[in-house]
Amino acid sequence: VSIADKAKLQDMPGGLILCSHVSRHDAPMMCAMLYATRRVRPAVKYDEYYSPLQWFPLMIAGCVPMSSPKSWSPERRKAQKERALGALRRIIEAGNIVLLFPAGKLKTQRKEIIEPHFSGAYDTIAALDNVPVAVIRIRGLSPHEEHKHDLFWTFIGRRKGRRHVLIDIEIPETPLDATLPLAEFNAELERRFNVGL
Repeated sequence: VSIADKAKLQDMPGGLILCSHVSRHDAPMMCAMLYATRRVRPAVKYDEYYSPLQWFPLMIAGCVPMSSPKSWSPERRKAQKERALGALRRIIEAGNIVLLFPAGKLKTQRKEIIEPHFSGAYDTIAALDNVPVAVIRIRGLSPHEEHKHDLFWTFIGRRKGRRHVLIDIEIPETPLDATLPLAEFNAELERRFNVGL
């Protein structure tokens, strides 16, 4: 795994990483690879955070529960959203970085698709004035991309060695604009994720 421009995160006083979502390994990989630079706290779906099999390690890792079950009433879901945004505000204002996956699910095609109504990134940026944002693209880990391998084991006849994965970090020169309509905001974020695909 190689990371381009990891040092860009060192100067962030606290902020938000918006990351493409290509596998279930994304959050632990990002936390491990960036650990020497900055501590990253992943945002995870409410149902996953409170799963009996996952709650303890996710709590220890400092993960932040987001969203809410669709079976809840609108009032309860709104209250949970406000709690989640309040937690994100406290975490970021304390100088930490939160890892958020705007697509909300693993991609099932080559390009990242963010549904027009998904509002996690939009609401977070709108609620936190002037929050620093980094966009991260993961290349080479998705089953829908061409995989490149080294040739280390070819001398014993194995043609596929270790897979090459690139984590590309961008601090947008033009900030993401949460005053745009939600669908336009998501389309712009989607475009940034799909650069080069």
